[in-house]
Amino acid sequence: MPRIDFYILNVEGAQARAHFCCRLAARAWREGMSVYIRSADEAAAAHLDTLLWTFDATSFIPHGQDSQNGNNPIVISPSHQPGALLINLADSPSDDWQDRERVAEVITADTATRKIGRLHYRHYQQAGSEPHTHHIEH
Repeated sequence: MPRIDFYILNVEGAQARAHFCCRLAARAWREGMSVYIRSADEAAAAHLDTLLWTFDATSFIPHGQDSQNGNNPIVISPSHQPGALLINLADSPSDDWQDRERVAEVITADTATRKIGRLHYRHYQQAGSEPHTHHIEH
């Protein structure tokens, strides 16, 4: 069973969620993990792809929207991709979440995201996992 982490941000908005996701993906990559960022759709994947180029002006974070046969360390896509860490930004849990080493859910303070987060939390609990929560001051 993978470790499940919920990162609860004290701010609202998709941009705060995307920026935190980039920080989390970069940290995991620096620690040697492959990362799959599961976006809600292709437009969100493209936005995250651009943001990963610009969110930290002092570093290069290798990533893309294609796994390049498993050679790309950070992949952003709404469809299934390889990665030890799954950062789920979609409205439902991934069908293959149990095949990962870790799963991260990023939840902002807005009502809709919190509601989806609660549903995901229950889903993981009902599957036998014990999710961990981290409150992030932004």
